[in-house]
Amino acid sequence: MTVTNQIENSKHCEICDLSSFNLQDGIICSLTDRKADFNQKCPDIELDKKMKEKLIEINTEFQDSKYVKKLAVGHMIFYGLIGLAVLYFCYYLSFKLLELGVFHTGTIVIFAIGLAILGIGIGSLNYSRQKSNVSSPKKNNLDKLTELYHIRYQFQSNISTDVMGIKETKIKLRVNGETIEKVSRY
Repeated sequence: MTVTNQIENSKHCEICDLSSFNLQDGIICSLTDRKADFNQKCPDIELDKKMKEKLIEINTEFQDSKYVKKLAVGHMIFYGLIGLAVLYFCYYLSFKLLELGVFHTGTIVIFAIGLAILGIGIGSLNYSRQKSNVSSPKKNNLDKLTELYHIRYQFQSNISTDVMGIKETKIKLRVNGETIEKVSRY
């Protein structure tokens, strides 16, 4: 199967400046006022503003998912070690108390705290995986479309987070001889 057979017509329209939207049909072609109807490649496609917006949006989302994955691995290691240490302490405390013939409900609370700390690390890893599962297919579709229409682009981003947790992304996109630079904070 070729690359062109794998891409829905509506995906072409998402990056075309001639596309529009109506509530009944969704994304339509403004030339025909109908859903896109072509084989493999749209002969009337206009790739400029919407394509550049999609290149920035999807590549930023993809790079952000890679950044979140890196942070999630760090969180998993950090919270995993702390959680395991708390669980080991609970285990040790429980046996020392049992040697004395005492059962204390505090060990149950300590055990729950250890599990909660482990859960924080696992939760960040799950979030990272979900974010990647959303952004990767979008990026693959976009790259297939740009390849199909012989569009070469370079995308660079630099993501950093300050002490207050505000993320700053510096973006540089080169496409069709034009360079677009943006900085976003969120």
